[in-house]
Amino acid sequence: MSGRGEGQSSAMTLEEALQQLSLLEEHIQRLQAALRDTEQRMADLSTLEDAILNLKGGADDALIPLDPRWTIIVPGSIKPSERVVVHAGLNIFVEVSHEKALAIIRDERATVAKVAEAYRRELAKILNYYSALRSAVEQALATAQR
Repeated sequence: MSGRGEGQSSAMTLEEALQQLSLLEEHIQRLQAALRDTEQRMADLSTLEDAILNLKGGADDALIPLDPRWTIIVPGSIKPSERVVVHAGLNIFVEVSHEKALAIIRDERATVAKVAEAYRRELAKILNYYSALRSAVEQALATAQR
């Protein structure tokens, strides 16, 4: 870290480095949150896959949520069925076989896993750069204090 002089046009000032560290911290937090969301989505899809496999023959005792947050739950039963209704997007629902529903879930989980892996790679790169920049800043501050 030094002031900019002739031949040092790419050098970063200490103030710029500190500002970049701050920006990197924010970016790291956003990437970590996005990674947590994708990992949660993969877990949700695995749970959904298990539910479809276990409920193909129906269930006598089931608890059915009436809202997404499970605030109100009613007892019920699930009839045996060879088909389920799948949300296809844009508020379009399609009736498909259990096998097709499982294929849709597995495809989505594979897509989400690729996104999660891209987040992990990006996060690793950013963390490496952050660590190197932080070390340089700490070294510059130590040198300045001498």
